[in-house]
Amino acid sequence: MTLNSNLKTAATTMLLLMTTSLAQAYEWSGHVGVLAGVKILDDSDWPDLDKHYSLGFITDVKESSWPISMALDLMDTGGKHDHNGMEDLGHTTEIHLGVRKIFLNQHEKMQPYIGGGVAFMYAEQEYEMVSIKTKEDDSAVGGWFGVGTYYTVSPGFVLGLDARYSHGEVTLFGQDRDAGGFHIYVTGGLQF
Repeated sequence: MTLNSNLKTAATTMLLLMTTSLAQAYEWSGHVGVLAGVKILDDSDWPDLDKHYSLGFITDVKESSWPISMALDLMDTGGKHDHNGMEDLGHTTEIHLGVRKIFLNQHEKMQPYIGGGVAFMYAEQEYEMVSIKTKEDDSAVGGWFGVGTYYTVSPGFVLGLDARYSHGEVTLFGQDRDAGGFHIYVTGGLQF
């Protein structure tokens, strides 16, 4: 089992535990949703692979007496570059653990938020030259900061926008590279 699959398994388990056991207690509230968008990486670190499409999960929970929510988000991204009939690939996985302050009562349906915390990152690159593929991967611990908003469509369903920046340094093919970047997402999911 690879580090990447271990990260995904751990994140999925944590999401399920947070949402099933905590949601049953009446004093807990939060959001569980999916996100889709793009991640823009540093083009000097990821030449021709600096734009990744991204899918993932966004989750936060809060006990009624807490001023902030605990956040756990997972993003899986990928990009490719075709050249002379060959293909180079870039891939990252990020788990963002931290806090999220959700501002309520600013507008009847809008719930703007700000958050940040620790980012656990995995990155890999694969180059193809003359039908020979070379791949390397690495992992890192970094940080993230983000802003966004939930929009209440109905009492149990929200749509939203999320923008965030993450940073974490990995080493691939002998070069230090930032595995993070600027993320832009649309979100949709449940609130409880």
